[in-house]
Amino acid sequence: MTAAHDPLEQLAAEAEAESADFSGLDLSDALAEGPGPRVFRRCDFTRADLREADLAEAVFEECAATGAHFRGARLDGARFTGGSAAAADFRGADLADAVFDAVDLAGAEFGEAMLDDARFTGCRMTGVRLSGIRGLAVTLTLERCAMQLAELRDVSLRGVRLTGVDLTEADLRGADLRDAVFEDCKLREAQLRDVRFAGADVRGADLGELGAPAVEVLRGAVISPAQAERICAALGLHVVP
Repeated sequence: MTAAHDPLEQLAAEAEAESADFSGLDLSDALAEGPGPRVFRRCDFTRADLREADLAEAVFEECAATGAHFRGARLDGARFTGGSAAAADFRGADLADAVFDAVDLAGAEFGEAMLDDARFTGCRMTGVRLSGIRGLAVTLTLERCAMQLAELRDVSLRGVRLTGVDLTEADLRGADLRDAVFEDCKLREAQLRDVRFAGADVRGADLGELGAPAVEVLRGAVISPAQAERICAALGLHVVP
């Protein structure tokens, strides 16, 4: 790789960049000119402007992209490994088949993004916003992600298998969770009003304190005997073997 003093010149000339500082720069023109697919290693994209950029199948390894603007970008097949995209704006981006592995996505926004077959594993997603995502969503993968206080209002996760996902205090109002499967998940103090749970298997979810409202919220869901006993206790009922 030939060194370039100007990071924009390097971006326009080369498909790969390592330890480059693109922070705060408008990268639209340089990305349009350069070759692809792109490979970025330990680069700094803090608050960089990558809106509408063609980054299909791009690789981001241990990059810093806090507050970066990816709005409307083409990121289908892209792979983010490690690093941070906290508070990044992915609204309207095409993230079909994208992979986020061990990335800090706290406070990132994904409204109107296309997430068909996207995969999130081991990510910090505290306060992430997924409301309004496009695509089939049923193919979305969420594994070992910390999603406390996440916003998923009206999101369709029908048929999705969630493994090791912490949704404590998440906003799930109006979400479609029909036929979803929860394994080693947490839903403690989550907002569940108008959530559709029909056919969902929540036996592997920590539901927190189950009061009388849980009877209506969990209508049609598959629950464990222990969960059923707690709901009965909340209703003042005594289960006698």
